[in-house]
Amino acid sequence: MKYLFQILLISLITLIGCKNDTDYIVEKDDSKIYSSFEKIESSHSNIDFINKITPSFDNKANLFDYDYFYNGSGVGIADFNNDGLKDIILSANQTNNKIYINKGDLIFEDITLGANINENKKWSSGVAIADVNNDGWMDIYISQGGPNTASDRKNLLFINQKDLTFKEQASEYGLADQGISTQSAFFDFDKDGDLDCLVMNENSYYGIDPLQFYTILKDKEKLKLNSSQLYEQVNGKFVNITEKSGLLKPSFGLGLCISDINNDNWLDIYIANDYYVPDAMYINNKDGTFSDKIKQNTKQVSFFGMGVDIADVNNDNLKDIFVLDMASSDHVRSKTLMASMSVSNFELLTKKLNLPYQYMFNSLQLNMGDSKFHNIAQVSGLSKTDWSWAGLIFDYNNDSNEDIYITNGYRKYASDNDSRIKINKIKQQYNNRVPLKIKEDLYNMLPSEKLANILYENNGTLKFNDVTSYSDLNQPSYSNGAAYADLDNDGDLDLIVNNIDQEAFLFKNNSIENNKGNFLKIKLNGVLSESFAKVSISYDGRYKTKESKRVRGYLSSVDEDIHFGLGEKNSVDSVEVLWNSGKSEVKYLNDINQTIVFNENDAKNIKSLDTEKTWVFEQTNAIDFNHDENYFNDFEKEILLPYKQSTLGPFISKGYINGDSLMDIYIGGSKGTSGKMYLNNGENFVYKPSKIFLNDSNYEDMESLFIDIDSDGDQDLFVVSGGSEFNERSIDLIDRLYINDGDGNFSKSKQDDLNNYTISGKSISKIDYDKDGDYDIIVGNRIKPQKYPLHEPSIIYENDNGILNNVSNKIAPELEDFGIVNKIVTTDFNNDGWEDFIVVGEWTHIGIFKNNEGVFTDISEKSGLNNLFGWWFNIQETDINNDGLKDYIVGNIGSNIKFKTSAEKPLRIYADDFDNNGTHDLVLSYEYENKYVPLRGKECSTQQMPFIAEKIPTFTEFANASLQDIYGEKINTSYMREVTDLKSYILINNGDSSFKKIKLPDLAQTIPILSSDVLDYNKDGYEDIIVSGNIYNTEVETPRLDNPFALVLLSNKKDGYYCLSPNTTGLYTKGNTKSVKILDEPKILLIGNNNQSIESFKINN
Repeated sequence: MKYLFQILLISLITLIGCKNDTDYIVEKDDSKIYSSFEKIESSHSNIDFINKITPSFDNKANLFDYDYFYNGSGVGIADFNNDGLKDIILSANQTNNKIYINKGDLIFEDITLGANINENKKWSSGVAIADVNNDGWMDIYISQGGPNTASDRKNLLFINQKDLTFKEQASEYGLADQGISTQSAFFDFDKDGDLDCLVMNENSYYGIDPLQFYTILKDKEKLKLNSSQLYEQVNGKFVNITEKSGLLKPSFGLGLCISDINNDNWLDIYIANDYYVPDAMYINNKDGTFSDKIKQNTKQVSFFGMGVDIADVNNDNLKDIFVLDMASSDHVRSKTLMASMSVSNFELLTKKLNLPYQYMFNSLQLNMGDSKFHNIAQVSGLSKTDWSWAGLIFDYNNDSNEDIYITNGYRKYASDNDSRIKINKIKQQYNNRVPLKIKEDLYNMLPSEKLANILYENNGTLKFNDVTSYSDLNQPSYSNGAAYADLDNDGDLDLIVNNIDQEAFLFKNNSIENNKGNFLKIKLNGVLSESFAKVSISYDGRYKTKESKRVRGYLSSVDEDIHFGLGEKNSVDSVEVLWNSGKSEVKYLNDINQTIVFNENDAKNIKSLDTEKTWVFEQTNAIDFNHDENYFNDFEKEILLPYKQSTLGPFISKGYINGDSLMDIYIGGSKGTSGKMYLNNGENFVYKPSKIFLNDSNYEDMESLFIDIDSDGDQDLFVVSGGSEFNERSIDLIDRLYINDGDGNFSKSKQDDLNNYTISGKSISKIDYDKDGDYDIIVGNRIKPQKYPLHEPSIIYENDNGILNNVSNKIAPELEDFGIVNKIVTTDFNNDGWEDFIVVGEWTHIGIFKNNEGVFTDISEKSGLNNLFGWWFNIQETDINNDGLKDYIVGNIGSNIKFKTSAEKPLRIYADDFDNNGTHDLVLSYEYENKYVPLRGKECSTQQMPFIAEKIPTFTEFANASLQDIYGEKINTSYMREVTDLKSYILINNGDSSFKKIKLPDLAQTIPILSSDVLDYNKDGYEDIIVSGNIYNTEVETPRLDNPFALVLLSNKKDGYYCLSPNTTGLYTKGNTKSVKILDEPKILLIGNNNQSIESFKINN
C-alpha cells in the first residue's frame, strides 16, 4: 500500500480535539425579510464551470494517499480586457481552468478555448492576479500542486497579450515554483518599485507525528522543498530569497493574506497553516527580512488553519484577522467526526516544541493595538462553521459594518471515527497491504454531506448573526474558493463560488435594489497594480479605513476596488488615500453612490506616521515578586474538569502594618512557596523576610485580609487556604491568622474553630454584623478537593475578643449551602447602618444577603437575581452615578468561552460516582433537540468512565444518546447545578434593596472578570473601574481565556460604562492575571499573574 494509507489519520487520532458541541445559536428576527442574494443560473450567466474531482486507487489520486485531495480550488476577479467590467477565472484541480469575460447584466462569455490558460496545466489550486510586467494589463498566476511529482507541479504565469489571450511564461520569469503550491500573492515588500511574489506551499510530510516532522525538517535541503517561498523581482526576473528573508520555515499553507498588519506602512504576510504547524505572522523588518511574530502578537491560533482574511470588523481602524478551521457546529457531526486531544500531545506541541497554543476553532483575532491580538471567535458567534474554507470580510448590505461570508463542505469525511476504527482493523487484517477493491469500498463508505455556505451579518456589537436562510445563499454544496466584486456595477458586491462536483455559484447582491444602504467605491490606479493603499473616509465625526488587497479568503483573488457601505448616510466629508509609497491625497466630496478614482501619480504629500503615544498606565518595576505555581495535574483524576482548580492565585492585599502611614502589601504564595510581605518606602516595595510565612509554605494562599482582630490598633493578617491538590480535610487547608505586634512582625494565632474547618476556600471579607465594635469575618469556601463541583460550606466567624467562632448556621444558614464561592464583599446596600454582604460563585446565583439586625436573609429574589446562575468570580462596589446608593459590578466568566447557555437552555453539570468504582465523576451537558446530551466527546468521557465503551460502542450511538441513555437513572439523583448566563453586569441600586441589572460593554464580555479595583480615570468625580482576569489552565480542548490586557470602564455618570481599550490606556498585560490592586502612594496598579512575575503600572492621571 501507499505510504499515506499506511498511516491514514494517525495525526487526526492523536491531535484533533474532542469537541465542545454547544452551538452558538443566534435567534433570528422572523419579521425581518432578507432577499440579499439571488442565485443566477448558468442558463443566464453562461458560467457552467464544475471542479469535477475523480479519485483513482492505483495511484495517489485519492484521499487515502493524498491528504489534500479534496481541498478544492479558487477563483479570481479582474478586468482582463480593460473594458470597465470585472471578469472571472475559475481554476480546477483535474479538469480545465476556465475564464469568463463580463458582457454586462451578469452575462459572461467563456473564452477559455482561445485564451490559452491551460497550457502546462496539471493540478491547479489558487488564483493570483497582478500586472506582473506593469504594462497596464492584468496577468494570471496559477498555483499548482496535487498528487504529482515536483516536475508536474510547476506554477503557471499567464501574461496578458492584450487580445484576450495569454502566454504561459512562469519559467522565463523565474516563477515556476515546484512545491505543493496552494496560493500566491504579489506585493512590493521592499518598496523598490516593483512587485515581488510570495508562493504559499503545502508540505510533502503530511500524516506523520509532529516530533518526527520537525526532526525531518531540521535538514535544510528538505526544508527548502517544504516551505513557502519568497521571490524578489530583480530586473524583471524573480529570484528566490526565502532563506535570506527569514521565511524558511515548515509550511502547511492554506490561507494567505498580505497586509500592513502593524500599520507601519510596510507590508506583512499572514499564512494560515494546516495541521500542527501554527499560523505564521511575518512582520516586515524594513530591511529585506521578516520575523514571525505569531507567538508574540497572539495568545492562541486555530489548529487546522484554512482560509484567512484581514480587515477591520469593529470600525476602530485596526486590522483584525479571521482564520477558519473545521469545528463542527452540529452536535452529531462533532461527536462522530473528531477524535480527542490528549494532555500529552498538547504538551508536546506547546511545551516541548514551544509552539503557540492552537485550538480547533475558527479564530477572529481582534486587533487591540500595539501589535496585540485577542481571539474573540467564541463571543462573536463565529467559532464553529464546520469544515470551512474561504472566509471573506466585506460589507454585503452597505450598512457600514463588515460582514463575513464562509464557504463550507468536505467531499469525504476521512476523520469519521467509526470509519477510522473500521479502516484500522482492516489495515491490521491485511498487514497494511489492503487490496485495491477493498480500499475502494472503504473509500466509498466514508460519510459525505453537502453543507450550506454561511453569511454572517455584523450587528456592530462584536457579534455576527447567521442570515444565510434569508437568501439564495442557502445552497448545500462542497464549496471552496470564493471572491466578491461589483460584477454588475450597481453599487453592491456580488459573489462567485468554486464548488467540487457542482456548478460554480454566481450570486447577485440585491442590497441596492432593496435600498439597504448607500455606498462609495474607490478605484485605485497605483504605480503598481497591487497598491495596498489605505483609503479612509470621514463623515459625521467618524473615520473609517480600508486597505486594498486582492488575495484573501481561500485560493482566490477579489476585486481590488474598495467599497464602502454608508448605511443611511447621505454624504461623506472627505476621502483620503495613503499609498504604500507614503504619498497621500485627499478629495472632498459632494455626492455619494459613485466611483471616485485616485491616481498615485497625482498624490503629492508624504504623510508621516505618528506612532508616539502617551498612556495613563506606564509599565514600571515597583516590585520584585514572582509567583511560582506548583505542578499538579488536576485532569489526571478529573478528566472532564473544565479548568484547573489548583491555579487560582496569586492574590494581593493591602494594609498598614508598621505604623508609617504608607500602604504595604501581602502577596499570596502557592503550595511549596510562601506568601511575601512588602513594605512601601514611598517609591516602590521592599520585601520583608518573615520566618513565620516561610514556615507555612505548604499552604496554597487564596485571598488575604489585613484586619485588627485583637482590637489593639494594628492590622493583623488573615490568609485563606485553598487549592485542589490536597486531600479532603487535609490540615494544609486550614485558614491562618497572623497577629501583628505593631511593628510589622507577625506570629501565628492558634484558633480552635479555624483548625476544625479544613476546607478549600477562596474569598474573605470583614464585617461587623452585630455592631459590637469589632470585626467579624466571612470566608467564602469553594470545593471538595478533586471533587468538582461539590461545594463546601462558607463560614461567618464571630469575633469574640479575638477568638473566632463559627456562627454561620445560626445567623446565615442559606450561606452554608450557597455553592462554590469565588467572592464575598461586605457592604451596606440599603444604607440602614447594618452591614450586609453579597456573594457569588461558580454555578451559583448572585446572593444578596440583607442584615436583619444580626441575622442574614438572601433577598436576591426581589431583583430576579435568584435565577441568574453564572460562573461568577468577582464583585466590585462602586457608586456609578454619585446618587449615594451603592452599585455593584458582578464579574462573570464572559461570553468568549466555548460553553454557551441561556435561561431556556441552561448549561448543566452533574456529579456522582456514575460507574460505581469508588471515584468521583462529573459530566458537563447542554440541551440538544429537547434532551440533555454530553458536552464532551466519547473518547474523553470513556477515559473518565470506562463503562461507556462497552455500553455505547460506536461514536454514532454516542452522538445520538442522551445523558439518561448513557448514565441511566443515576443521572436524575446526582448532584446537579446549572448556568444560565455568562455575561458580566452592573447592578444599579434602586434604593429599595432591589437592583436593575445592566450588561457591561461588549468588549468587557470578551474577558473573564476575575478581579477589579476603583479609580477616577478621567478626574471627573465619578468612580471608574479597572477589570481584568485570565484563565490559562483550561482543559486542552477548551481555548484558554488569555486576553493580553486589562480594561478601564469609564462611568457614563448614570447607569453604564464606556469601555476603554488598552490602545487608549496602555493596559497591556503579559500573564495569567488573577488579581489587581491599586495603591495610592506611590500611585501604582499591581497585577498578580499566576506562575509569573507581578506587573506594575505607574498611574499618570
